[in-house]
Amino acid sequence: MKTTIENIESQINDATSSLIDMARNSCWNSISNNTSYIISEIKDDGKNFEQQRIERNKVNNKKEPKSLQKIISELKMIFEDLYDINLYIFRSEKTKTIIEIQYYPKSSLESGFYKTVKNNSPMLHCKVSIPVYTDMNKEQKYDVNWELGGIRYEWNLFWYRLKFNWKYRNRSKKMNLK
Repeated sequence: MKTTIENIESQINDATSSLIDMARNSCWNSISNNTSYIISEIKDDGKNFEQQRIERNKVNNKKEPKSLQKIISELKMIFEDLYDINLYIFRSEKTKTIIEIQYYPKSSLESGFYKTVKNNSPMLHCKVSIPVYTDMNKEQKYDVNWELGGIRYEWNLFWYRLKFNWKYRNRSKKMNLK
């Protein structure tokens, strides 16, 4: 269904439900239906994913979560400039879940592409971020809050790097023997 200024609230409400279901299927955490929202603009700053993640967390930790109605009024004010809207779980606890709504403005697009999409309605996506150390072939569940860092994240990342280095070191040795 096309996202319009009239149906954006119901679209985001439905996307929130889908996002929570996706996260419950992929993550071992208890994820609450009690949601609040923060909003962020997606910016092309040329930084790698890890740097972007750390900086985004610093900024988002300072934001005050809002109700869906307050976020919708903010989105309606910039609706004509919305190209892409992405919903992510920023933080989830047993009693509350904070959804981050990231948007990409049409005004940030290159002028040639902007002319092509200026009259299009915004695209709406919900995404669950997957940590690099997760083996998706084994359908391994992971912590929904991994992007916030912490000891568990660092430990899993350490083991992933150790396994990765061991795997490719042994592979290169076998190739050199042939």
